[in-house]
Amino acid sequence: MLKIGEFARLGNVSIRALRFYHEAGLLAPAHVNSANSYRSYEARQLRELQDIRLYKDIGFSLEEIRELLRKKPSPAELRGILSERKEHLRQRIEDDFGRLARIEVRLQAKENGENQMNWRVELREIQPVWVAASREKIRQYDEADEMFAEIERRVDPQVLTGKRAAYWHTCANDGPQIDCEAVRFLKHPVSPLRGIRTYQMPAVRVASIFHAGEEKTIPQTYQAVQSWVKKNGFLSHGPKCEIYWIDPRGGKTDESLTEIRLPIFPGRDHRRAQTRAA
Repeated sequence: MLKIGEFARLGNVSIRALRFYHEAGLLAPAHVNSANSYRSYEARQLRELQDIRLYKDIGFSLEEIRELLRKKPSPAELRGILSERKEHLRQRIEDDFGRLARIEVRLQAKENGENQMNWRVELREIQPVWVAASREKIRQYDEADEMFAEIERRVDPQVLTGKRAAYWHTCANDGPQIDCEAVRFLKHPVSPLRGIRTYQMPAVRVASIFHAGEEKTIPQTYQAVQSWVKKNGFLSHGPKCEIYWIDPRGGKTDESLTEIRLPIFPGRDHRRAQTRAA
């Protein structure tokens, strides 16, 4: 039998930690002297102490550690547990990276005296969604209004949900024509309609930013989100998406609210940072 001080030195922990593990139901002494309450341990318990330190070091809660000690996982099971924990921590690091980036954006906006609502960028995971869409080459952006109207004439209003959205495959500065896909989101799939495409858009990760106010200032908002994407090591491929949450009422363009979404993917620098974190 080992006295608590000896066991603590062998296990590279403090006596206080051993007492805490006992009280928490993680590692009970092999013997407790009824006269003086001195704790003693067996040498074989060093393995349990090593397990506790490992689980604690990689961030498991006391309840999770208690359950793992009860189950006594095999080496293969432990490998699976550690792999799952590694993926959990990788995702948390990525989430924290995004939080840091958003804090940086807010700080810069404050320093520059910019409108907080217009300049806040968020990472969002967009789930698959069914849509009814019409895609055409147009010369003026306002020609998209007729495309929306055609969808709304042909699709049962009971299955439409959300607001209007436009996917800009190419914009006015990309060439002589604008490639616009007008979209209305659907509650559920519908039968194909002549001249209207219905399909399920895949899941995608986007950088999202809101633009409030006049349309003439929207290029500044695009510049802000594109700058954020580049600064944080992402790449953006695919059409730009605009969702029109609040349309101008009575010509009051300052009351409009548009969400801009850019599909993003990890760039080389971002992947390198993730590899180092792993």
